[in-house]
Amino acid sequence: MRDFTEGSIFKQLLYFTVPMLLGNLLQALYSVVDAIWVGRLIGHQAFAAVSTTVPMIFMVVSAIIGLSMATNILVGQAFGSKNMPYLSKVLTNSFISTGFLCILISALGIIFSDPLLNLLNTPDDIKPMSHVFWTVTMGGLVFTFMYNWFSGVLRGLGDAKTPLYLLVVSTCLNIIIVPVLILGPGPLPKLGVAGSALGTVISNAVMIVVSYYFVLRKHALLNVRQWDFSIDWAIIRKIFAIGLPVSMQMIVISLSGVLMVSLVNGFGSLVTAAYGIGMQLDNLAFMPVMAIGMSVSSMVAQNLGAMKYDRVHRIMKLSFVMSFACALFFFILIYGFPRAIAGIFTKEPAVIMLTVQYVRIVSFSYFLFSGIMILQGVVRGSGDTTTMLVFSVITMIIVRISLAYVFSKYTLLNETGLWLSIPLSAVMGLLLHYWYYKSDRWKKSIVPSTVRGPETVTD
Repeated sequence: MRDFTEGSIFKQLLYFTVPMLLGNLLQALYSVVDAIWVGRLIGHQAFAAVSTTVPMIFMVVSAIIGLSMATNILVGQAFGSKNMPYLSKVLTNSFISTGFLCILISALGIIFSDPLLNLLNTPDDIKPMSHVFWTVTMGGLVFTFMYNWFSGVLRGLGDAKTPLYLLVVSTCLNIIIVPVLILGPGPLPKLGVAGSALGTVISNAVMIVVSYYFVLRKHALLNVRQWDFSIDWAIIRKIFAIGLPVSMQMIVISLSGVLMVSLVNGFGSLVTAAYGIGMQLDNLAFMPVMAIGMSVSSMVAQNLGAMKYDRVHRIMKLSFVMSFACALFFFILIYGFPRAIAGIFTKEPAVIMLTVQYVRIVSFSYFLFSGIMILQGVVRGSGDTTTMLVFSVITMIIVRISLAYVFSKYTLLNETGLWLSIPLSAVMGLLLHYWYYKSDRWKKSIVPSTVRGPETVTD
C-alpha cells in the first residue's frame, strides 16, 4: 500500500504512473497483436468482422469498468483517511455487485447477438465471423471483470505494479496461444476468428487463476476466505452512484463508436477494415494518457480524503506535462509512418491507403485527448462522475455523430467526413472539461464518510 498524501508529488506520480503506462501499453499491444494475427493470417474481411464488434465489446465491458473505477475511488479515499473497516466493506460489496452485473451482461450479450449485429448494419460477407467473435468474447467476460476489479482495488491501495505483472503474463500467453488456435497446426483444429477470441479468453483465465496466489502474498485484504459476505446496501448504492455515471460515460463513448461503425459499414468492408486499423492505432496512443489519468484519480482521491487541495492542483499540472509528452511521441510515430504501420496489419493496398487518410486527420486529436484525460482524472478522484457523463453525451453523441452523419451523407467528403468529426468533437470536449475544472464545482462531490480533518501540507 502507498500513501500519496505525503512526499514528493513528482516521484509519486512517476512511481505510480510508469507501471500503469507499461500496463496500458501492454493492454494495447494485446489488442494490436490480436488484430495483426487476424489481419495477416485470415484476411481483411476477418479484420473488418472483428473491428465491427469492438465498439459493442467496449460497451458491455464499460459497465464493469465503471464499477471498478468506483471501487478504485472508494478504496483510495478510505485508505487516504485510514478507515480500514470501511475499506474492507468496500472490497466485499464491490466484488459481489460487480460480479452479478458481469454475469447478467454476459448472458444478455449472447442472447441478443444477432439483433445487435443487425443494428450495426454489418455487411453480409463478414456477419458470420462477427457473430462468432462476439459470442466467444461474451462467454469469457467474467475474466475481464476479475482483472478490472483486481486492478481497481490495487490501484486504490497505491499498488500499480501488480496489475502490470498480471498483464505481462496474459499478453505473453496471448501472443503464443492466438496464432496456434487460428491456424490449428498439427492435430489441432483450425478455428480462425473464433481462435482469436478463445485465445484471449484462455489467456485471461490463466492470468487470474495463477496470479491470485501471488496477490494474496502482498495484500491479505484480498483473501476471500476472510471476507464478511454480508450485504451493505449503503456501500452498494454508493458504488453504483459513483460507478454508473462512469459506466454510462463509457457506454456513451462506445455508443458513439457503435454509431460510427454503422456509418462506416455503409461504405463497405474495405473502409471498415481501415477504420479498424485506425482504432487500433488510436488505442495505442490513448492508453498511456489513460494510464496517467487513472493515476491522477487514485492520487487525487487520497489527497481529497486528506483535504489537501493544493497537492491536487500540483498533481494536475505535472500529469498534464507527462500526458502531452506521450501524445507528442505517438503523434510523431503514427503521423510520420502511417503506410508502414498499416502494412503490419494488412496486405490489402486499398485498406492501407484508407488508413493513411484516417491517420492524417485523426492523429491531431491526440493532444486534445491528453488534456481531457487529465482533467477527467482530477474530477473523478473527487467522486464527481455525473458531470463527465453529461460532457460525454454532448461531445461524443450530439457533436461527433451529428457531424459525422452530416459530413458523410450530405457533402462530398464521404468517409473523410467521418474522420473529421473526431478531432472537431475533441475540441469541444477539452473546452468543457477545462471550464468545469476551473469552476471548482467538482470539489463538492467528495464522499463525506471517508474524509478526515484537514492537515498541513508537508512537501
